[in-house]
Amino acid sequence: MIDELDYESLLERAHETMPDGGGASDERWGVPELEVMYEGRTTVWKNFQDTVDAVRRDPEHLLGHILKVLGSAGSRDGRRVILKSVIPTEKLRDKIEEYVSTYVICAECGKPDTHLVKEGRTQVVECMACGAKRPVKVKKGQTAKEQKKMVLPGDEIEVLIQDVGRMGDGLAKVDKYVIYVPGVAKGARVKIRVEKVSGTTVVGRAIQN
Repeated sequence: MIDELDYESLLERAHETMPDGGGASDERWGVPELEVMYEGRTTVWKNFQDTVDAVRRDPEHLLGHILKVLGSAGSRDGRRVILKSVIPTEKLRDKIEEYVSTYVICAECGKPDTHLVKEGRTQVVECMACGAKRPVKVKKGQTAKEQKKMVLPGDEIEVLIQDVGRMGDGLAKVDKYVIYVPGVAKGARVKIRVEKVSGTTVVGRAIQN
C-alpha cells in the first residue's frame, strides 16, 4: 500500500513537470536576431541565410519581398545580403515580421509549420500542423507611402526649427520624425544632413546651402 502511494505520488509529480504536447517547441520558434552592419551607403544583412532557414521559404522569395517593400536594390552574397542603401535595423526587422505574418504563420493555429502552394492564380499558405488554408493577402500601396516618409543617415533635408529642446538643440518635426539640430535657434529654416536615426528620433547637422 505504501509502495502504491509512493508510485502514485511520483507519477503525479512527473505529469506536473512534463511540458504540454508541442508547446515547448512552438514557444522556442522565432526569427533570429538580426545581425546588421553598415559599409558606407550600403547595409549588410549578415545572417540572411539564418532567417531563410527559420522561415523555411525560398531565399529569392524572401529577398524579393524585402527589396520590394523597402524600395531598395540588393543582392545575395553567400549567407548574407547586401542592400544598396542605408536601412535602419528596426525598419528591416519590421519588414521581416510583415513577411512572416503574410507568408509563414498559420492564421488558425498560429504555427510556422506551413508551405506555400498555388491554387489557380491564388497563392495559399497551407498549414501542415492543422490543415488550415488561407490566401496570401499582401498590403498594397504601402511601400511608396512609407518610402516617402523614410529618413536615413546621409539624407539632406530642409526643416523649420519649431522649438528648442532641453539641451538647447533646435527641434523640428517631419512626418513621424522628431529632429534635433544643435546650434540652431527657434524659427530658423535650415538645410541639414542627417547623422543618426534611432526609431523616429533623428540627429542632424546644419549645412550651408
